[in-house]
Amino acid sequence: MSPTKADFKAVLSQARDLVKVELDKTEQVIMQVAKNAPAGISDRLVTLFSRKGKRIRSTLLCLLANCGAQKPDIDRVAHACAAVELLHLASLVHDDIIDGTDVRRGQKTAHREWGTQVAVLIGDYVLSQSMRCVIDEQARNIPVIISDAADKLIIGEIMELDHCGDMSLSRKSYNEIIDGKTAALIDAAARIGGILAGFDQPMVDECAKMGTHFGIAFQIIDDLLDYGYGSVNMDKAKFTDLSNGLITLPLLYYFEDCTAEERREMEGFIAKASAEGIPEKIQDRLFAKKSFAKAKAEAQEHLEQALAIADKFPKSNFTEEITAMFASMSDRGN
Repeated sequence: MSPTKADFKAVLSQARDLVKVELDKTEQVIMQVAKNAPAGISDRLVTLFSRKGKRIRSTLLCLLANCGAQKPDIDRVAHACAAVELLHLASLVHDDIIDGTDVRRGQKTAHREWGTQVAVLIGDYVLSQSMRCVIDEQARNIPVIISDAADKLIIGEIMELDHCGDMSLSRKSYNEIIDGKTAALIDAAARIGGILAGFDQPMVDECAKMGTHFGIAFQIIDDLLDYGYGSVNMDKAKFTDLSNGLITLPLLYYFEDCTAEERREMEGFIAKASAEGIPEKIQDRLFAKKSFAKAKAEAQEHLEQALAIADKFPKSNFTEEITAMFASMSDRGN
């Protein structure tokens, strides 16, 4: 049974407050990367790093790291969090180029500000620095976890591009795409949090599994928000997935429950999804088939599984915040 729902933004803010010391140290590590960079890169990194995201991955890592019997080493936690956040940021810089996105976190995207060529290289530099953040980590599996997450993330993105405009995309392929491009890094953050908490290997594996369920739910909600379903004050444009030919979960549910004629009509709409008024027509048909509600129910199932794993952790205010984050995720508006 899920705990009482609360506003995700408020819950996340409260969770960040609980691990403020660790997150503040993380920001110092990240900004040091910018300050240590050569001229011409440093100022751009300062601009990029100043546009803070939600810090969901690092917040989850910090919360988990504090769930063990001993207080974790703040320096190790901060460097692990910095690695996760920089890897995430590098992927966003490259994603924005691929998607042709103009705005991210309320600001011009890197390629719009500095040009595509510079943005690609800035993304590469940030990716390299994410690995460097954990190069001296005493738990030698942590750098490997970060590297593996980077591999999975890139593979997921390539797979998504390979299936761009693929009207016959299978559920299996969709699941592999979102497991790679989104869930893998949250899985890594949770796994590292469990290691830094001092959990035994079976419990660390449970942390990772929990992160995967949370990550899949997160991406499904993102799929819904792209259609404007449940969105509030979005900091990026709606219908980006559609205009880029991405077939996401609401459409997969629609195709499972439509006639051959309806499928032909929908495929025609998707082929010209950038045309004025077409996204709204697609949206109307997805509402009529309850495709959005079905996708949201699937996200909720994954959150329930994440909550069941979280219930195994030692009870503390840190585990309470993890539970609150999972319980409120399905109703986030941006």
